[in-house]
Amino acid sequence: KNPTDGRGWTVLAPVLARLGRTDDAIRAYRNMITYAGDGASKRADLGEMIAAAAGGVVTAEAKAEFERGHALDADEPKSNYYLGVAAEQDGRKDDAAAIWRKMLSKGPADAPWRPLVSAALARVGGGEAPALPNEAMAAAKGMSNNDRETMIRGMVDRLAARLQQNGDDVEGWLRLVRAYVVMGDLDKARSALSDARQAVKDTERLRQLNEGVKTFGLDG
Repeated sequence: KNPTDGRGWTVLAPVLARLGRTDDAIRAYRNMITYAGDGASKRADLGEMIAAAAGGVVTAEAKAEFERGHALDADEPKSNYYLGVAAEQDGRKDDAAAIWRKMLSKGPADAPWRPLVSAALARVGGGEAPALPNEAMAAAKGMSNNDRETMIRGMVDRLAARLQQNGDDVEGWLRLVRAYVVMGDLDKARSALSDARQAVKDTERLRQLNEGVKTFGLDG
């Protein structure tokens, strides 16, 4: 009855997206932008739906929306992530890695997208977020091997203890599992991953955890 109701399209678009009705969601997001005003996150959501309709491929049409989102807000995370995916799909892994490194360096420490971006960065061979804080790794360089190992294990143990109190910290779990892998303690890495999967209750954060550990080779 009122097809120009921008607020109605704003409510409807994400509902259609969650239901998996991608074509309807694309139309709803376009109408939302037309009748409720433009915005970086709106362009990113529209681009994501266009990519979803293409089986996850960032098509030229989807990339154009992410570029519009980036132009409106250079720090919009969804647009930046998918522009990295587009670069990866084009075979430009160095460009993808640069985009994702910049996201990790500028983004909040508790940003929910960090595990996903860290995993993507590792996938293109661009390195990973360090298992331990950069300042700790820098301090360890001047130590003897024994002192360095003692310090690192102490930090890992403290991280493990903290995660027993705050089990919803996905990035913390990823750092812990990665640290055990780096130290060659795969049994502890698998045990920590099992604990993480039991502790993380939110479905989206659990997906981010599972995505983040794919590069560790613990499930196969």
